[in-house]
Amino acid sequence: MGKDTFEFARIASPEEIAEYLGSLATGLKRGEVRLESGGSRLTLSPAADVRIGLKVKDKGDKGRITLEIGWKRWSGSRASDLRVQSGPRPGERDT
Repeated sequence: MGKDTFEFARIASPEEIAEYLGSLATGLKRGEVRLESGGSRLTLSPAADVRIGLKVKDKGDKGRITLEIGWKRWSGSRASDLRVQSGPRPGERDT
């Protein structure tokens, strides 16, 4: 599978940033996040289990919040794919 990247940065008001974050939250809930800026587009489909990392710094006149959201798609079997049965072996009779 190819590696797609999307980058975006701008100065905006707290209200505009809250709107971006709200749209991101809605997309995560729906299972699809679409990003578009200029000629760049990227659509993401997060996995069922998503990791979140949050880092906050406050240095008097400067502050920063770094938010990282990530996931991995597992190609192997999951527990939901497992079927366990009990009873007589094929050809044996249950007594």
